[in-house]
Amino acid sequence: MRKILILLLVLCTAATFYFLFVGFDRSSISYQSMRYSLIPEGIPLHLPVGREFRIWFFELGNFIVFIPFGIIIPLLFRCSFIRFISCFILCITILETIQMISRLGAFDIDDIIINTLGAAVGYWSQRIVTHHRDTWKGIFRIALIAVVMSIATIGVVGGINYYLNQAGGEIVALNKLPVKDGTVLWDEELTRFSAGQTEVEPLINLYSPKNAKLNTFSYHLNGNYTKLRGDVVVPNDVIYGAGNSRNEIIFIADGTEIYSLSLGGEHQPDSFQIPIQGVSELTISFYSTNSDSSTNIVMWDVTLTEVNTGQKIMNLIKSLF
Repeated sequence: MRKILILLLVLCTAATFYFLFVGFDRSSISYQSMRYSLIPEGIPLHLPVGREFRIWFFELGNFIVFIPFGIIIPLLFRCSFIRFISCFILCITILETIQMISRLGAFDIDDIIINTLGAAVGYWSQRIVTHHRDTWKGIFRIALIAVVMSIATIGVVGGINYYLNQAGGEIVALNKLPVKDGTVLWDEELTRFSAGQTEVEPLINLYSPKNAKLNTFSYHLNGNYTKLRGDVVVPNDVIYGAGNSRNEIIFIADGTEIYSLSLGGEHQPDSFQIPIQGVSELTISFYSTNSDSSTNIVMWDVTLTEVNTGQKIMNLIKSLF
């Protein structure tokens, strides 16, 4: 059994070196400078729901491929968890550094975290089995426990990541925030209007048609919100008299344009949902080419989703680096 374990360790090591330095067509990649990420963004292990399969599968591989090391090495060489995990982190850090220096990859602290988590799952899988560890029966038990622990880890970590990335806090109407720069008028009456075949009845707020056709205003968000959503349209009464005028809304986060909407003769309402996590200042610009001085665009039910408690803690941690 020991010879088989040594062979498996050699094969796992060879496969790891292949994927780190040869696989994914790394030989054809030539980065101009060394790439690295030293600030942890979290544990890159997510539930498959709502994620691109290729990215999710790559994250899963970064976790699973290191589980065998946590099983095989302690079976061959008796060692405590602290000793094993310390040596593992040192080795994987050296490999990440070589990747960066050779320009065949990047030094990524998140990769070290997920690799180490996989090795830890492997270690505790073999520690749970105390009898027949050097037999096929014992190895089968260890493998079965590793599968169960892996599924549980993916579920727990993936669930936490979903909470941190997707779940939001309270909903806040945009018109409730004080305007930092510029001016904006909100229709306090929430006047109903027609758009195509739809009768629109705003429920939360309504960007007033009395606003100037060229209007820019901004809000200080201080990183307290994760999403901005709302609805927009050129109403029927404007379309019939606007001709071929073009209308545009531009959303700018901390000086960088992150989203824009261009509206012509569309009759149906359009919705937008924009991620704004970490944004300190949000600027919204309206532009219309009509001859009238007022805007053609109507925007309503515009809300912000506050960060939840977990997101606040993560933002605080990131601010310390």
